[in-house]
Amino acid sequence: MKPIIGLITVLICIQSLVAQQLETISPIDTFESQIHTEIIGNQIVFKSELRPLVQIPGGRAPYYTYLWDFGDGHFSTQAEPVHQYAQPGEYNVTVYAVNNYDFGPKPKRPRKKVEAASAIASNTSPNLFEQNFFSSNGIFQIFKLSDAKPGEDISLVVGVNTEGKKGRIYILSNEKVAGLDGFTFANQSNYYREKIDTLPQRDGLHSLWASVKQSTFTKTGSPDYGIKEVSLFANENQAIGYFKDLYGAYNSLTAYDIDPANAEQQFSLINLDVTEDMLVDTNAIVTITGVFIPEDGLANVHQVDIPVVKSHDPNKMSVKPARMSYRFQSKHKTLTYKVQFQNDGEGDARNVRLEMALPPEVDKNTFKLKALYPKCDTCQTDNAMGCYRYYIKDDGTFVFHFKDIALPGTAAKNITDMDSTKGFILFDIDMEKKKFRNKSFKSYTNIYFDKNPPIKTNTSTSRFRQIISPIVTVGATTTFGTPKEHETKYQFKPGIQLGFGLAPMAPYKRPYWQAEIYTSYYEQNGSINISGLKQPVSLPIGPEGRMMDVTITAYDSLETRKYLSLQLPLQMRYNINAWISVGAGVSLRKDFNTSSSAKKTYYYMVDAAQGMEERTLLVENDDIQKENSALKYNPFFDINIGRVYMGPAIGFRVSYDKNQKSHSGIYGIWRF
Repeated sequence: MKPIIGLITVLICIQSLVAQQLETISPIDTFESQIHTEIIGNQIVFKSELRPLVQIPGGRAPYYTYLWDFGDGHFSTQAEPVHQYAQPGEYNVTVYAVNNYDFGPKPKRPRKKVEAASAIASNTSPNLFEQNFFSSNGIFQIFKLSDAKPGEDISLVVGVNTEGKKGRIYILSNEKVAGLDGFTFANQSNYYREKIDTLPQRDGLHSLWASVKQSTFTKTGSPDYGIKEVSLFANENQAIGYFKDLYGAYNSLTAYDIDPANAEQQFSLINLDVTEDMLVDTNAIVTITGVFIPEDGLANVHQVDIPVVKSHDPNKMSVKPARMSYRFQSKHKTLTYKVQFQNDGEGDARNVRLEMALPPEVDKNTFKLKALYPKCDTCQTDNAMGCYRYYIKDDGTFVFHFKDIALPGTAAKNITDMDSTKGFILFDIDMEKKKFRNKSFKSYTNIYFDKNPPIKTNTSTSRFRQIISPIVTVGATTTFGTPKEHETKYQFKPGIQLGFGLAPMAPYKRPYWQAEIYTSYYEQNGSINISGLKQPVSLPIGPEGRMMDVTITAYDSLETRKYLSLQLPLQMRYNINAWISVGAGVSLRKDFNTSSSAKKTYYYMVDAAQGMEERTLLVENDDIQKENSALKYNPFFDINIGRVYMGPAIGFRVSYDKNQKSHSGIYGIWRF
């Protein structure tokens, strides 16, 4: 019977494991995706056939966004683009599609080989995507097709307008402040003989940085942020410092060379895999930086902000940094939020109102707008047209209102640029000056398009990184409640305590572990007082210390032992509030007897001229046997009062020991 029960148990466990694995496997698109083409004159019309979109119950109408790779170094974001090839030949065409508001799996990526005959060959003219590509600085820019969804990949188009100059492009990803490597390099096109270098030597870059005279900085996040800054370097040290700080902020670096002989404008497709590690930072903003350093030293730095998402939803709220350092929060208190929205109707949205539930730990009066789209000025009067205003409602909700604008809808028939249907605000806001608790900060936005019901975004979370906090303690210990063993009376003098510990940076409203190692030095005195004796003994009371027999009437014995105690406490702690913390655990303890001595005073009677007389004799012994304790396990309770998250506090600990019964300590503690 027992083997059968065991077999059934194993089968149930296997079934449970298989079920768990199936839950984690992303659904796969089984639809046979295709690309259809039609030749019209000198041009080819492309159309994709992808799996039907699945609307989320109660959600908005889903749709696809596209990136067409025509196989010749040219790209388009139109749904049904028209393209003509400059040279006859065979080309591999691919369409990258993103399913927005969709409940189904990621669509397959169809590919098709097309033949461009000599009859349709002609010089290509830039399409709308390429015409508007360099809107930020005219030279160098990065386009992202989608946001970063863990488990998928993200497609980037890196474009450069060489202006006849050779140069080198660097792509920086995986910011160190995020604390993880969420992007891994997958592949890159080589239409212009790009040879990607995934391991460039950083040490050899200093000479390149020193040759840079000027750097133009721009930033986008779809649509363009409109941010452009120019830095002039007076000497090579300024240039080296600028790029050293920039490169030092990232973990991953790739590079490739640019040669204008291949083409005046060059567009390169880079695919990055988004690892599952990114799940921890969904609804955060990560930044990828591109640097183009041409031979004349007039560099361009372009950054693209990429929200990390669980689903492709154009209406979202993101925050940066997603993970902060609690240890240095007094120096870095600024959060950067981005609220994105998209009009998916047929007509223009005239009024868009963003009602943001920001965490109480931020100071809403420090709001600083960095960029917005649609671009407009602040409202000076209530009758102003095409403007924005912001205010704080009585319930603390922060409101940003686009007033009397014209944001086109995705369902409009004349839409050619999907970015024109999107809007956003990018702003900084500071946290309160006071020290705040080690907990996450959550925000979300209700988006109102005209008089339609609100669309609630995701919850955007900024949290403190899980780091280890060193702990230093200095204090005093004492013992009380010592039992009597026979006639011996034990006393313990207060001792000193020095310790070091480690714990996670104390979280808010959650238990956490704490491990320590510390030493304490204390003294134990054991005394015996015996009287009413008539006991013959030999004592060294004769001439020159000769032993003589006497009868003692009493004696006192005092034994002093000094101990060095080594303890390894392990406990679970909980912060009741910002000022009180409690803990309980077990300490592994070993006491080492460093020195021992004994003093014994004898009382005895001798004959004297006046009769019997009591005398005393003190016998000292500094070489008695040492007593090292066995390994002990002491349960204890602990309380801290003060800065329990980080900083100074006072601690009080009570431990139980079967020999000492109870010992306690008061100590000062500092958490770093």
